[in-house]
Amino acid sequence: MFDEVVEVAIRERVDGVIHCGDLFDDPEPSPRAFYNAVKSLKKLSGAGIPFLVIAGQHDQPKRAEVSPLKVLEEVGVARLLALGKPSTGVVNLRSGELGFTAIPYTPPGAMHGVLRELRKPDTRRSVLMAHLLLKELNLPTSHVSLAELGVSGFSYVALGDYHLRWSTNYSGVPVVYPGSTEALDVLESSDERYVAMVDLSGESASVSWVKLSRFRKILVVDNVSSFADLQRAILRYRLEELGKKPMLYVKLSPKGGYTSSSERVRIEQLLRDLVRQGKILNYRLVLPGVEEVEGSGVSEEAPPPTLDYVVYEVVKDPELSELLLKIIRGSEGGEGIRKVIDDVLANERLVEKLRKVVSKR
Repeated sequence: MFDEVVEVAIRERVDGVIHCGDLFDDPEPSPRAFYNAVKSLKKLSGAGIPFLVIAGQHDQPKRAEVSPLKVLEEVGVARLLALGKPSTGVVNLRSGELGFTAIPYTPPGAMHGVLRELRKPDTRRSVLMAHLLLKELNLPTSHVSLAELGVSGFSYVALGDYHLRWSTNYSGVPVVYPGSTEALDVLESSDERYVAMVDLSGESASVSWVKLSRFRKILVVDNVSSFADLQRAILRYRLEELGKKPMLYVKLSPKGGYTSSSERVRIEQLLRDLVRQGKILNYRLVLPGVEEVEGSGVSEEAPPPTLDYVVYEVVKDPELSELLLKIIRGSEGGEGIRKVIDDVLANERLVEKLRKVVSKR
């Protein structure tokens, strides 16, 4: 998704790209995440577009380590405006000087002390960049209100930390959260992701929006009452046709009584198999009355795919795979198996499904 942001910036020939924190989801990003960031930012730098960034809480190591943003600055693909404390300065862009005041992530209890020491740049155009949560968002935790933040005198206010798009105009100054470019939680599962295009050439700033197209989807499967329910839902989503591996959020029906049932075990194993097969990035499973279960990957020692998964992958039909598994397992004894076979043979629709499966082999 960040690649698309870079493409938009180059296509629109912008003067600069500003990012208000949490460029990485972890202060110790994986080598792959680092490689992808450097690769994208090199394209931006090669086009003569500076990348101006401040630190969010995810960019600030908890131990005495170097922030990944410092590394990006060192290799020449980013300019870090604020890491541990606020700063005020001027950057030279193609269109001239741009003053900035940059506030990195600061714990809510310390924010008012920071604001008392804050200086504003003495330039015609200026931007306030901050990584914080406004009280106007009506969230359980917040840092300051717009009145306390003191946005008057700035041309534009760019904010980070809130992952959905939100904007307002305060005392004639546009205040914008563009939102994250990737969704990492079901609460962010909107099918819309944007970048804000800001024009500071006039007397007042104007903001337009560019909708991104290559975002990662979060697929929500609600009220699942059985293993077959989940199979049917997954089949409808056509995972193999999505551009990026999605996240899967599954909520089980309270009628199922899954807390210790074999059905729950089968459901969890199917989700792990989907991760293993590279069809989803990760999953969240909500069990009635039980803490949420999360799966984000598979270890090298992961067991082979389950029988449930293999049969389903062959027939691609929840109802048919359920019947075949009963026959294969023989869990109901000889009489039970014969009854299952008789039921299949007596059902022309199921016989036709079997015929189609066999004809494809």
